[in-house]
Order: sequence, then C-alpha cells, then structure tokens
Amino acid sequence: MVNLLLVSHIYQLAQGTAALARQMASSDAIQIRVAAGIGEDNQEIGTNAVEILEVLNDLTEKGEVLVLMDLGSALLSTQMALDMLDENLRGRVHLSAAPFVEGAIAAAVQANMGASVGDVNREAERSLEAKRQQLSTDPAPEAQAEPEPTPTAAQALTLTVRIPNPSGLHARPAALFTKIILGHDVKVTAINLDGNKAPQKITGLISVMLLGAKKGDRLEIQAEGPQAAETLAVIQALVEDNFGE
Repeated sequence: MVNLLLVSHIYQLAQGTAALARQMASSDAIQIRVAAGIGEDNQEIGTNAVEILEVLNDLTEKGEVLVLMDLGSALLSTQMALDMLDENLRGRVHLSAAPFVEGAIAAAVQANMGASVGDVNREAERSLEAKRQQLSTDPAPEAQAEPEPTPTAAQALTLTVRIPNPSGLHARPAALFTKIILGHDVKVTAINLDGNKAPQKITGLISVMLLGAKKGDRLEIQAEGPQAAETLAVIQALVEDNFGE
C-alpha cells in the first residue's frame, strides 16, 4: 500500500489538503500524513527536515511513501531528510513533481485503489490536465497523445447515462465513479457525447475529470472484461442515485 506525505510551508494548507484528500479516499487503507510549518505548534512559515524525517521513519515501516511538496525549499528539506534516513528505507520514498493540492487528491484516490507507487505518482502528475482543459488553455504534451482505441462493439458492453448533478461530474462523484471501475476486473472507456471530448480510458480520477461532464451531458460507457456487466449495473445505480448527492 502507498502512503502519502504532504510537506508544506504552512501547517493549515497541509492539513486542509490532507482533509480534502481523505474525503475523496475515505477508507483507512492509506495514511495521509503532513510535515508542515515550524516553530510553536507549527504556526510559523517554513519546513523542518527533522520533522519530515520522523514522519518518513514511521511511514516507511509500513510500505512505499509518495511525498508531495509545495515549494522549492520544501523539496530541499525533504531531500535533507532523505539523506538522514536509513539507506535501507530510502528506496521506499518517492518524491513527486505533482501540484500540491490537485496531486494529493488524485494520488489519494489512486492509492486507495491499491495501485503501485508508480501509478499513483503518474496520476498525481497528470492532475492539472483537467483544469487546463476546463480553462481552455493549451493542453499538456501528455494530453495530446493519441487516445486509447475504444473496444469494438463485439468486445464491449455499452451503457449511456445522463449526468444529473448540478455541478456535473466534479471531484467527489468522479472519485466514486473511479472507485467502481478500478474495483472491478474490467477495462472501461467513456465518451462525453455532448462535450466534444476525446474518449478516455478510465485509469484513475483524472481520466474521469477529463471527460468534462456537466449536468445533462450524456456519457457513453464501454466496458470489456469478466465483470463488465456488473460494473455497468453499479454505475447505472450510482447515477440513478444522483451519486449520493
């Protein structure tokens, strides 16, 4: 299991980000810890390599650790902590270049599904793509790659649903949607029929967000694999329940 460490100059920023990430990945399967601020009660702005080391010592005893940092000196403090960490444990620590808030949320959702540390980090580092798309800025180079081919009709089962949520498929319902897919033995591709978006192979939270699904948009969901029918049935029930909102 991959655990997360958030290193920030501001204690409140780290704690707020951790709280948001825990809401998106609400089980106790992963630990999301913070090392943030300096001084009395960590209320001064800065980072403390010794505190980071203490948290890393604890987390590396439990498995792999992905570290997200907010600014340059947070990276320096983390690297200093790594230098002080037992060399037998250093290989379990992975530093991410992902944006702090978006990356933490994406990483938490992916880690909660039992993904490898490499997959968790890749999902975290893709986390700005959905915002770029929503703001209609130039897509990142990764977003320009050729989309995965959709399954053929003979291979896949298909479900079309209309998104009922006033805010569309935002982070919380997108996390539920992702959890269903990654929790089944199935390959899923989704297309926003009303959004003029490319098909997305659903591999994590960010691929769902990239659908850009607003209220009333129709999603065509193609599922292939041993649990395709079960997956689509659960998705349909989730949509009919308005994603619990």
